[in-house]
Amino acid sequence: MRPQLKDIAWERVGDELRLVYDPRDQLILSDPDGMVEKLLGLLGEGGRTVAELADELSLDVADVEGAVTAFDDVGLLEDGDRLGRLDPGAAERYFSNLAFFESFSSLGRSREDLQRRLRESHVLVLGTGGLNSNTIPHLAGLGVGRLTLLDRDTVDARNFARQYLYRWDDLGARKVERAREWVRAFDPAVEVEAIDAPVEGSEQLYELVARTRPDVVASGIDRPNRVDLWVNEACVRNGVPFVRGGISVTTGTVWSVHPGVSACRACVPADPSDPAEFDDPDDPAIAGAIAATRLFVSKPQPNRGIGPVAGLLGAFGAFEVLRYLTGFEPPAYAGRPLSIDFAHGCATSQDEWRRNPDCPVCGGR
Repeated sequence: MRPQLKDIAWERVGDELRLVYDPRDQLILSDPDGMVEKLLGLLGEGGRTVAELADELSLDVADVEGAVTAFDDVGLLEDGDRLGRLDPGAAERYFSNLAFFESFSSLGRSREDLQRRLRESHVLVLGTGGLNSNTIPHLAGLGVGRLTLLDRDTVDARNFARQYLYRWDDLGARKVERAREWVRAFDPAVEVEAIDAPVEGSEQLYELVARTRPDVVASGIDRPNRVDLWVNEACVRNGVPFVRGGISVTTGTVWSVHPGVSACRACVPADPSDPAEFDDPDDPAIAGAIAATRLFVSKPQPNRGIGPVAGLLGAFGAFEVLRYLTGFEPPAYAGRPLSIDFAHGCATSQDEWRRNPDCPVCGGR
């Protein structure tokens, strides 16, 4: 290991050093004899082991080890031995990704390690319209190495309010084929498979997930009504996380399921739009909300997902997929749906699903 300082700025203020990586934070260190600043200079140059640093500074190895550990604990170091492994073309291609990942790297995982996880990852995308037509470019831009795309529809005129994968000349074409062509043209290094098929049930989805073996499933399908429960069961049974986003009138939602960790979609009370599967609660307020939902779903619902809505939800969904694939931070919406209120300045809030130990899908897993 050769600890290397990240892109840190510092200045001396009397007997102290002010260190800044992110303007929101600063670290003040006492350094009356200048030894800390000398260590920072050597760490900035990189290329030295802890023992070599100690020898050059005429310090005990244990003291330098302690300082290196302290710097790593506050996110200031990477392991230089884990850098420089990308070829020049890849380093240029992923330049911004690597700069972003620097903020989350450490001695145990470099920015290049995080990028490599993406290049070795596979995402199954259910639906290439609406939200996922925005998610797919994000995943390709991040450098996800393999995408499997599923859709059953053709391109039509009403898609153009929010689905920017497609062009006017694509009218009448199969969406999934055009989406595959877009990915190939954007980055030929991304392996992409297209499946032109409907979603018909949980067993079909279970077999699809078992066959393709994705690391994450990104679902943007909203028909038929039970499709979320089908995806949930297929993913939980296969132990694969899945991410879902959608809109209801003026509320957007993004959530995910982390099998064995979070509550799953089946832990949530049944869909109130199906009276046969829902017991009315005693609480009048809840009963009233259920009655309102039943009334709401009794009439046809137009798709209100304009471009900014689909773009915002697709970006939040892509970020959650990124969390699962790299582990740069824990999943943010696993059993904790993020709601975005488009009628009130895009204000956000989060609720939490209670995990049901008797859940027929995830209970006991």
